[in-house]
Amino acid sequence: MSKFCPSCGEELKDDAKFCKNCGASIPTSEQTQTTGNVQQNYPIQTAENDHKIAMILGYVFALLIPLIGIIIGIYMATRNDSANAKKHGKYIIILALVVWFISFLMVMRG
Repeated sequence: MSKFCPSCGEELKDDAKFCKNCGASIPTSEQTQTTGNVQQNYPIQTAENDHKIAMILGYVFALLIPLIGIIIGIYMATRNDSANAKKHGKYIIILALVVWFISFLMVMRG
């Protein structure tokens, strides 16, 4: 009996634990229940990629060097694998723009 990756559809060896094409985890027999001829797969919960290092660097650079903060914020805001990263990316962009504006005002008054 052939197995197929639930994520990308690649044909797999019967003893495969991960897809060789996309790297997705393949459910084991404990995670899959078979009822008669109907096979029910239960999704494996994976931790979403939270981009913690980029998030920390984004906030630091947004405060110290706003241009780099904006670049990191754009990177974070365009991540499709983490809603948390998207949210913080937007916050980093806003913070960097506010710091940049305040710096501009201080220089002009100066």
